Amino acid sequence: MSIESLTILITPQVHAALEAEVERAGPGSGVTGGLLFGHPLDEQRRLVVGWVRLSSEVGFGQKDFSLDQSRTSQPLDQARRLSPEANYCGVWYIHHTPNRELTDEEWIQAQTVLEDPDFRFQDVVCLVMCLYFGKLTFYTSTLDKHQSARGQLPQPASLLKTTAAESLPTDQTGLTRSSYAKPDLQNWYKSPEIAQRLNEEHDRLSQKYHVEASMDRDARMTFRLMPKRGYGKLTFHLVCGPGFPQEGPTAFLWAGETQHSLFSPGLNDWSADQWLVDVADGMAEWLKWSLDEYMAAAQNALSGEAYQEAADWLTVVLSLDPRRPRAARLLAKAQAPLHIKQG
Repeated sequence: MSIESLTILITPQVHAALEAEVERAGPGSGVTGGLLFGHPLDEQRRLVVGWVRLSSEVGFGQKDFSLDQSRTSQPLDQARRLSPEANYCGVWYIHHTPNRELTDEEWIQAQTVLEDPDFRFQDVVCLVMCLYFGKLTFYTSTLDKHQSARGQLPQPASLLKTTAAESLPTDQTGLTRSSYAKPDLQNWYKSPEIAQRLNEEHDRLSQKYHVEASMDRDARMTFRLMPKRGYGKLTFHLVCGPGFPQEGPTAFLWAGETQHSLFSPGLNDWSADQWLVDVADGMAEWLKWSLDEYMAAAQNALSGEAYQEAADWLTVVLSLDPRRPRAARLLAKAQAPLHIKQG
């Protein structure tokens, strides 16, 4: 008897953040991943509204892992601000191979979450993101109690990005929040309170960074930031959109002509009483810490003859650390085929 597969709805924000996390995370040993937050919409649909990355320090990837010991109360609270019904709802993993199947360790971790004695889950979402030769693919499945008890593989599921109405909770009248008056998304920054906040954000950023502020065609305020000291020629961007400051900024940097989304703990832990300069400081440190991973990404690109991608990553590395061992030599190696093509 066939079992109808479930549909997993994921907010665009979570989808984009996980993409950025895959780009940031380099190949490593053990289980690389974390937890998903969300809730069932009905018998056939699950909604994902939040996520968090976990490490082996809290037992993730180990059989004795416990949700109440995972130090995830703050990210869970943030998910509940988006959807009050949100709870732990699944796991996600990163593979640097084309293999979508859960490893034994990942399967055991999913089973451990499903059977956590403090919660009574009927099923959990399993999201595997495969990054292989520059191509990222999302694979989604669900593991329920019957499959777990029989040691069976998770059931494949469909993954769709949500619309605004699907991701908003309903009130007691059955109306979604989108039924009420909508804010002016094009002029959000013109309200006196928001304008004052953005001006103060600019002033605080200017104390530590060279700042260029601009408004894009989607009415998002972008702060182009270059640290005044300590980080070479590093340049990155923080972007604020409608909903700021209740909704946090996003971040990206340019590697050549490619825009790469960025992730840091400061972005994930954003709250309205924080300041962009604090996020920027944490981002600069995070980028400096990520140099090894950027070097690994460049070397993988070189191995796959993706010379432009390798050159882009190495340019980022050298902007952060001009004396980084082997970076200049690898950049020359990546650029040589490009010069031949141009010639």
